[in-house]
Amino acid sequence: MSNDRKLIRFTAATGFSVVLEFRSTEEMKEYEEKIKGAGLECINLADFNLNFDQADLFMDMRSLECREQFDLEDWI
Repeated sequence: MSNDRKLIRFTAATGFSVVLEFRSTEEMKEYEEKIKGAGLECINLADFNLNFDQADLFMDMRSLECREQFDLEDWI
């Protein structure tokens, strides 16, 4: 099992910087395609640290609670 983190960052339609972390590459790619399909720039991150990196919103999509609270359509 790989320890590589699956992270993407995009600037939402609201102008907020959003970072999402996923359990699987397939799930990350699904979100990435939706974001790019909405005309927003989306980049892959090698790492992200809440204490040192900048983001208006960080959601750990590996958590069921975060998944239920985050609606991508609200951000794109």
